[in-house]
Amino acid sequence: MHVGTRSSAAPAAQHCPERRYPRHFLSAPVTTWGMLNSGPQVTRGLTLEISLGGLSAVLCGPPKRGERVSVRLKLLDVAFETPAIVRHSSPARTGFEFLEPSPEFLRTIENCINSSRLSLFPQPYNTGVV
Repeated sequence: MHVGTRSSAAPAAQHCPERRYPRHFLSAPVTTWGMLNSGPQVTRGLTLEISLGGLSAVLCGPPKRGERVSVRLKLLDVAFETPAIVRHSSPARTGFEFLEPSPEFLRTIENCINSSRLSLFPQPYNTGVV
């Protein structure tokens, strides 16, 4: 699993300066499942980014915008399932907002982000030229 901090790559016109939580790169398997009239629909994919408020992922057969789903994700060798709502959906990327995530899940996201920062920059980062 790879996690890294990201500054937005979106054009200035699409950038939302009022984002509640910073996004961080995360590459981890994810499964979503929702209830349709025909029964449960399971979708598998790979996460792209995560924050304390939600995540984005590439999915095989993404759910529709506004759909409520359960998101299953494994972070730091601990499996979690949390309810979420699909905020945007396209063949290239699906964005989820977590609905009532558990405190343990939020702590694990923070720990995952913090451990990634330590592994990327184990020594204080110096931008000065020698």
